[in-house]
Amino acid sequence: MNAAKKSSSIVIGLALFSMFFGSGNLIYPLFVGMSSTSGWITSAMGFLMTAVLLPFLGVIAMVLFKGDYQSFFKILGKRAGFLFSLLLLTIWIPLGSGPRCIALAFASISSYLTIGPIWAFSLIYSALVFFVISRKVGFLDILGKIITPLLIGSILVIFFVGLKSGRPMQVSNPDFTFFESLKEGYNTMDLIASFFFSASIIHILYRKSKSMNSSIKMIIKSSVIGISLLAFVYVILIFISAKYAAVLEGVRKDQLLANLSQIILGSKLSFVSLIAIVMACFSTSVALAIAYSDFLQNQVFKNKKDINVSIILAIAISFVMSLFGLKGITYITAPVLKICYPILLALIGVNIVKIFIQDKKSLIKKEVENIEKVID
Repeated sequence: MNAAKKSSSIVIGLALFSMFFGSGNLIYPLFVGMSSTSGWITSAMGFLMTAVLLPFLGVIAMVLFKGDYQSFFKILGKRAGFLFSLLLLTIWIPLGSGPRCIALAFASISSYLTIGPIWAFSLIYSALVFFVISRKVGFLDILGKIITPLLIGSILVIFFVGLKSGRPMQVSNPDFTFFESLKEGYNTMDLIASFFFSASIIHILYRKSKSMNSSIKMIIKSSVIGISLLAFVYVILIFISAKYAAVLEGVRKDQLLANLSQIILGSKLSFVSLIAIVMACFSTSVALAIAYSDFLQNQVFKNKKDINVSIILAIAISFVMSLFGLKGITYITAPVLKICYPILLALIGVNIVKIFIQDKKSLIKKEVENIEKVID
């Protein structure tokens, strides 16, 4: 691999990480660590299985389908496949992760400053998301080269300063199990994210290189970088929250990182974590709104409406949902996810087996044709 390609793999890998590492990815690993102090390693393993391995499986599925998620869902039938993909996207983005990003950013900032009601904050936040999307300037490069290094650096500062404290771990909840950690990783919804994010990036790369094989190779290398970085940061967050579990007890999920940073860094330096949280939430909000508005524009409106209509619709739904707070958002999305996730996992298994069977049949057919040519 030459230097340019290697650099591109790293930048896109960082962009993938930044897309995945949003609100839920800051909430749930911290909660897992705080809840499982003495067995944090076991809990981390459970969390990584559903929050890292499953999303990577989703990327592999999209690679096998060359970024065409419509073909992936076609096994359900054309209409049912479309409706299921629309349901997944709607639950994941404007009803779930989109408003969750806003709610977390608000909760984190409000733990430092008095910023007024959530509706005012959400309105300004949503307007900024629209502004960034409408500009359409180097989105992947901005995520990969600026926001992600800033986010990682902020979290590393908290980790290393906290590590030096010498504070011993104290058991806070010995009943928190490996399977509960699996469930918390499941709540990140990154299996759904992996489908649509990786499909989008495959298409972006294809438009640049005009080679599907080259695009697929790039997304595989980039996803390994992004997923590995994701796992690394999860382990850091789980460990440090386990270490400080005793003083985090009773803290709301959406304020864990803000409180943790104040404890470790003090009131002045803890501003670093505020930057990390807001950047993670905002970068994910932009990526989510783009993914959903593209789907609406291409699949629902059939490019018959102005793209801004789709963007505004995506952002507006997230704005309304954010007013319910983290508990309200989870109350609405959790029941649907319990049904959709098993179906999605089953589809991955069936489609992968189907592709391998088709490839084997194709290989056998070629061998038969070669034999027939030799005989003739």
